Amino acid sequence: MKRDLKQVILLRRDLKLRRAEAAALASKASMAFIVEGDESDRSGSVQVELSGIEAEWMLGSSTRIVLGVTSEDAMRKLLLKAEIQGVSTYEITGSSSGKADEGIQLIAAALGPDDSDKLDLITGNLKLF
Repeated sequence: MKRDLKQVILLRRDLKLRRAEAAALASKASMAFIVEGDESDRSGSVQVELSGIEAEWMLGSSTRIVLGVTSEDAMRKLLLKAEIQGVSTYEITGSSSGKADEGIQLIAAALGPDDSDKLDLITGNLKLF
């Protein structure tokens, strides 16, 4: 029996992102686990080491959901909760306006992929972005 797997993408509501910005950040967050697992030598080929759950998710439904969080602090609390539960987390940092002088902050994140029930315990109270 196949497991019900998904990935949760978190975006900050307080940044008032435009649709295109939100879509780009969600896409970047979703792919972060691949980039972190990239073991290629940059010679044109990409070699990615995936965990069993990541491979199962990619070859299966690849379900992902984008949820909104109220602030950077709220996102950090969710990331900590996920890490305590053994869920992989991936942070996307930058400036909300693209201007480096505004400082670097946490603007998006991905949890998993992992078991849906496990992720729901962490993010079940959040609304769709």
